[in-house]
Formats: sequence, structure tokens, C-alpha cells
Amino acid sequence: MRDKPEWMWRHATELRNHWWWRPGWQTGTRFYAFHLAVGSCEDLAGLVAQYQDAVQGIAGFDPIPREWLHITMQGLAFVDDISAEDLASVVKTTRAALREVEPFTLIFSRPLIRPEALVLVPEDVQPLNDLRDIVRSAVGKALGQGVIDLGTTDFQPHVSFAYVNADQPAAEALTALEGVESTATSFHVDEVPLIEMHRDNRMYEWRKVESFRLAESR
Repeated sequence: MRDKPEWMWRHATELRNHWWWRPGWQTGTRFYAFHLAVGSCEDLAGLVAQYQDAVQGIAGFDPIPREWLHITMQGLAFVDDISAEDLASVVKTTRAALREVEPFTLIFSRPLIRPEALVLVPEDVQPLNDLRDIVRSAVGKALGQGVIDLGTTDFQPHVSFAYVNADQPAAEALTALEGVESTATSFHVDEVPLIEMHRDNRMYEWRKVESFRLAESR
């Protein structure tokens, strides 16, 4: 593990409530983002369920329903901050860029405790880094570099399976998760959805706006 960055393997020891309002967010806010929805993968959903069951009796966690399991990849803009014309340009440019990307497979196994969530981190994050870079470049090509703030280049891809809803030590959750016997499972990435998301119900929920198939589908 020590050949990987600490965020991929070091557990948080203290947890904090995930549900504070980020800048620009409130009830009713809608936001465009590129997420990888992973709940349709039976094997990965099964692995998630094992870890969710392990912490079921511990207060302070909101398990994420299967339909909302995802890998956060790249935010785009608040819905009110981008015109229909600019959104259409982003869709066109992103679709063309992602047609040139070969599908790939991610492997997941052991959980990680982050300060605000219990997560699974893929064993190799480089394909996701590359995919995100391509999406960011496509958005820049469509709108001009720097027109929309795409946030930091720092990227720590993961699948959250429970959000922390109260400040607490991590020790009890760590003991429960370490007691799970599980096998590694895979998720095949062959599309990138553009979604319109909200968090009105203390959960990230969304509708799919577009879906960009990778090269396999040409």
C-alpha cells in the first residue's frame, strides 16, 4: 500500500457530518456533473451491500441506496449558470472526445474510511484520472479555457457507500468493516453520464441528461 498515495489507504480516525451546505448549495439547487453511475453492476452492488450490512447497527451513517451509487468525476455548473447553447456545445464536444476513449475495468475490494464517508477506492485510479482529464479538456474546448470553474485538478475517485451524518470517532466502524470477508469485484466503464443532481433529501439524487458511450460502442 505504501507505494500509493495516503488517501488511497489511510483510514480517517475522526469523522464529521457530511451534510453541511457547500458554497452555492441549498434546498432546490440543481447542478450538472459528469458522474459514473455504478449501481447497475450486480457484483459491485453486492460488495457494497456487505459493507453496508457490517455498519448497519452503528449510529451516524446514511447508507446510499443502490440507485444512487456513483463515482463523482467532474462537476460542470449550476443549472442556472450555463445557457442551453453552452450546454449543447459541451455535450457535442464531450461526445466526440469520449468516442476516442477505450473502455476499461476498475477493481474494488477493501473499504476505506474517509472523514465524511465510508468508501471503496479502485485499485488503479489512473484510467479515471485520464478520463477526467479528457472531459475537462472537452469542456474547455467547448466553452473556452477558464470560462467555467472546473475546480481543482486534485482527484480522489471513490464509490461512497455510506455518508457520515454525525461527528464521531471512526474506531467502531473500522472494527466492523475489518470483520467482513469479501472478494474483489470489478466495474466496467463504457459510458459517462452527464447528470442533473440535487441533494434535497440528504442524498445525492439525479436525472440523466446525456450519456456518452466510449469507443466500444462506435
